[in-house]
Amino acid sequence: MVEAPENSVLLSHTEIGNQWVDTKSQWMIGLFQVVLIGLPLYLLLLGMGVQQPIIPFGILALALSIWRFLRIQKANTQLDFISIASGHPWHHSDDVGDTTVYVLDQENKWIPLATDARIVTTPDPLLERILLRNGDSEGEVLARCDTFPFGLVDVIKTVNMAQALASAQNRDEGAEDEFEAAREREKSAESVLDREWLDTEEGALEYEPGALLRAFKQSKSGEDKDSRES
Repeated sequence: MVEAPENSVLLSHTEIGNQWVDTKSQWMIGLFQVVLIGLPLYLLLLGMGVQQPIIPFGILALALSIWRFLRIQKANTQLDFISIASGHPWHHSDDVGDTTVYVLDQENKWIPLATDARIVTTPDPLLERILLRNGDSEGEVLARCDTFPFGLVDVIKTVNMAQALASAQNRDEGAEDEFEAAREREKSAESVLDREWLDTEEGALEYEPGALLRAFKQSKSGEDKDSRES
């Protein structure tokens, strides 16, 4: 595990990290798997006359338990790739200074994110890694990271949530959040489908000739008149 930058802490060591994985629920799911798979196996072996069918059942239960434990441990490490400065709202410190959010790139270097950055991921076209971009899939590349954990949607959502909180804390009281304002404008923008279109029923469209059409008719009328006089 790489240590967090100076005056910052790994997100896994915060209250958010403590709530990241519902360990109790995970173990309940594991117990259900043991019963669902192991009990039919035990009854099958018992019906086949196998001596001491409890032994294969125990081996299966142990294997599933180890697999579940490793799965929980891996999930717990997902937030080891994100850290926050001491002034961030998620930090346990009372400091109200630096709110920087950091992500760990593929070279194990901590990359500080600008407070107004919003992360979107795209796959690297050449290497097996994830590109963290700012704003959209065509945005500036901020970091080049391993697929785990930055290929996980929930991890990226958490990074952006941390960014939003950092931005809110740094913003002056009463100032507008540009990101949220843009989102609201997008939602309230008039949709093409919402526009009022002219009635296209037969006979409902009254065409008003423009100046160009009238000039053309006048010109045509003049030519016909000259032809008749000649």
